[in-house]
Amino acid sequence: MNPFIISGYKSPKYFCDRKKETKRLISAIQNSRNVTLVSERRLGKTGLLKHVENQLSGDIAFIYIDLYPSLDLNDFIQLLSNGIIHKLEPFSEKVMKKITGFFSAFNPKFSFDPVSGSPNLEFSISNKAEADKSIGMLFEYIRNSGKKVSVAFDEFQQIMNYPEKNVEAILRSEIQKDTETCFVFSGSQTHLLISMFNEYSRPFYQSTEVMELGKIEKEEYTPFISAHFEENRKNLNLTTAEFIYEINRGITYNMQYTCNRLFALDNETISEERVKNLMNQIVKENEIFYYNYRGLVSSLQYKILKAVAKEETVEKPLSNSFIKKYNLGSPSSVKSGIENLLKKSLLSNQKNLRVTDWYFSLWLQKQL
Repeated sequence: MNPFIISGYKSPKYFCDRKKETKRLISAIQNSRNVTLVSERRLGKTGLLKHVENQLSGDIAFIYIDLYPSLDLNDFIQLLSNGIIHKLEPFSEKVMKKITGFFSAFNPKFSFDPVSGSPNLEFSISNKAEADKSIGMLFEYIRNSGKKVSVAFDEFQQIMNYPEKNVEAILRSEIQKDTETCFVFSGSQTHLLISMFNEYSRPFYQSTEVMELGKIEKEEYTPFISAHFEENRKNLNLTTAEFIYEINRGITYNMQYTCNRLFALDNETISEERVKNLMNQIVKENEIFYYNYRGLVSSLQYKILKAVAKEETVEKPLSNSFIKKYNLGSPSSVKSGIENLLKKSLLSNQKNLRVTDWYFSLWLQKQL
């Protein structure tokens, strides 16, 4: 198999480093400390959570919930309830009767995936009051499980888009009742996630410890790359692995994707020139999407994207020097443009401003 995984999680063998981060998260879970996991996009937050799950002892139930597809509180409830039945205890007829009895007020119904046979749970919820009550009961079910539980909410900032009011307050109220369960909150829109946990007026204000996920060090990543090529009798030396790291700026997803494509080549020696050619090929393949991005933003926003791409990272995007260098206009207009690009996830802002997609950034650098 191709050892460079670009989605999901396979096993520790195909997971690079993150020893300190894994140890810290496991310690937080074991000692019931809630954590907010923040980083730039595409640095492997989800992979780290899956790796932590793999490394946890069997007496801790780890419930991973991706909130990205959720649109409202009802979706949240369905995702959490199914996370519970899939991870909290082995599913059986006894468990089904237990859940049906516990949530009888919401007429729970089970269905089974026709291919995998995996169970799914759905509640009949007709209004906000019932939704609020069902959330309380789901957290109560976790508290009454008699097990050490960790719940990881990925893309947690998604709850800010729900049409229902006070969702943050409702969840905070339930979470603070639990002294044993550990909660991990992570997401790809870091500026939104940080605002949830760092603004005094917000329910989750300073309720967790913050863990910043940085890039994997080159000294760790490059031996990982060359070792997997060598193990499979493919010719890629450590110097070329270092070049792959540099040209991808150490961004985990891009590193994995580039190496995945290189590994798929027939048995040829992988040179720096071959890596450059592949990078250009990848950018060219995605050009149709990049032209589409251009149509989704205003002319000023597009100029801001190009300016940030040419700088790679920008510490002070509202400074006179940056604005004048790229003829961007007034600081207020630039500020508004950046805010809109952050909302569209075309820009990321963790310490410094950058174009979220590194391949898109490379494409923008070549535009007039």
